[in-house]
Amino acid sequence: MVGDEGGDGRFADEEPPRDEVSIIVVTYRSARHVEPCVAALRRAAGDRAAELIIVDNDSDDGTAELARTVAPDARVIDSGRNGGFAHGCHEGAARARGRWLVFVNPDAVPAPGSIAALLDCARAEPHAGIVGGRCIAPDGTTDPRSWWGRPGLWSAFCFATLLSSLFPGNRLFDPEAPRPWSSEVQRVPVVTGGFMLVSKRAWEETGGFDRSFFMYGEDADLCLRASALGHRPMVTGRATFRHEVGGSSTSAAKLVMLFTGKATVMRRHVGKGSVRLLLMGVFLRTVLSRVVSARPHRQGRPTAKGEDWRELWKRRRDWSKGWPAQ
Repeated sequence: MVGDEGGDGRFADEEPPRDEVSIIVVTYRSARHVEPCVAALRRAAGDRAAELIIVDNDSDDGTAELARTVAPDARVIDSGRNGGFAHGCHEGAARARGRWLVFVNPDAVPAPGSIAALLDCARAEPHAGIVGGRCIAPDGTTDPRSWWGRPGLWSAFCFATLLSSLFPGNRLFDPEAPRPWSSEVQRVPVVTGGFMLVSKRAWEETGGFDRSFFMYGEDADLCLRASALGHRPMVTGRATFRHEVGGSSTSAAKLVMLFTGKATVMRRHVGKGSVRLLLMGVFLRTVLSRVVSARPHRQGRPTAKGEDWRELWKRRRDWSKGWPAQ
């Protein structure tokens, strides 16, 4: 994109320079988010050359048509089916011309210069491979959903025994919760996929997001696989963004997808025993939902009602198997 820092630029439609950033937005029934997202992305890229690729997963609300109207200089791709987030990302990455891929949720609002900040961090930390930003809550405070700790047997045990709910954010009893920011740039286990830069090299070495994941968990899986190959995911506080949707509450349907993704990650990176601990934790929450739901909501996790936990328990045979391999 060519333009002044924080100004309204134009996405490149000619053969781009080698350092170009390819911004990929995957949409599904996102008509109300498209225009503000595109406007924010123009300012977020600053003076860096960039191309915008919008992949629509077969929306029925006119998302693709609106995208072509508000972003005539972008490439809008009709994927032909709703194959999930990872599927859409691959559709965009296959057509991307840049050395850096930036994946942005349509309901995320990157701040001016934030994509330029991701790129600066990636260049300064060439071993990172994956770089995320700092999520900002509506009141201006840091939202903890910027990154997450590494999942493991201990974190699964803490979930199973309600320790992570009784002591949210505790370093010992809630190990997957992110720690407070200690520096402007820091290494982290898992970067959120809602606003994530991935080098083309890391994307190709890992194979990108696993298409088996329909939604939720693909970012953790990618970061863990990238780390196993020697990459060191990081976050930079200079790249700020807002992502308000889905932060404070959830539904039973969303909870099922969340736990399907989590079960997949645990099976692949921790072991089958960790899934049994997840099941134990869900069961206890169905029994003690009033106590658990009364705990402070401090770590950006979705809260759930008792009936949602009960529905999740009823459907345990579906989600505990994880997403089916493709």
